[in-house]
Amino acid sequence: MLSPTHDEAAQRLDRLADRLRVVGPRLAARQGVEAAQLVAQVRAGLQRMADLTAEADGEPRRELPVLKAHALADQALVLGNDLLRGGDRSDLFRVRAVEAIVAVHALV
Repeated sequence: MLSPTHDEAAQRLDRLADRLRVVGPRLAARQGVEAAQLVAQVRAGLQRMADLTAEADGEPRRELPVLKAHALADQALVLGNDLLRGGDRSDLFRVRAVEAIVAVHALV
């Protein structure tokens, strides 16, 4: 993967948030193991985004709060914007950031 520009990465983040706005409420309304597993996988992907940001900022990793499924889009936007902020991020970091965003989007 070529290193994405900041704008390309932000577009991918927006697409992820848009998808989670649709899927999140549907998952919140569903009962059962399958829905719970999918929400857990999305949360794990969001945690990965938070971990990458902490690593880049030289901060300790922190466990994300567990929000209801309908709030996952907002959580993704906050985490993604933290992940993509700062112009001093390396090309490798931007590639890893976009890979993390795309991985969550692939789940939903």
